[in-house]
Amino acid sequence: MKKLILLFALIFITSCSKDDTNYEEDIFNDDTYMYFDPPGWLLGTWTNNQGDKIIVTRNNLIFNEYGNPVNSANEEIAYYEKNFGNPNIQETAYANYYSLKYNYDNEYRMKFSIIQISERKIDITGFFTGTFTKI
Repeated sequence: MKKLILLFALIFITSCSKDDTNYEEDIFNDDTYMYFDPPGWLLGTWTNNQGDKIIVTRNNLIFNEYGNPVNSANEEIAYYEKNFGNPNIQETAYANYYSLKYNYDNEYRMKFSIIQISERKIDITGFFTGTFTKI
């Protein structure tokens, strides 16, 4: 009888454990995915006249095109790392300049170059191009 109870307890414990990483859920909320560290002046939500939006958090860049979520830098980097290997992240930060480059897939490299014009305005070249205003 003790062996039967022990067997059921073992089955219950192993069936309730969480083994798999859920990238879609964890990447936005987990500090484990700290691939880069943007400067403080860049943190926040930025938008342009076309409705494109970039949300910069302390460990992610989330892109919205015309108000629709497109992707996040952490999600792209984690995908590349899982499927191809080293995403070759290159990050540069100065007083009012920030640059981020990483491998997006096997043949394409994602690039962002951002210049701070004022506390509420930035110029971006790369995936999105143009002047963005902090909202």
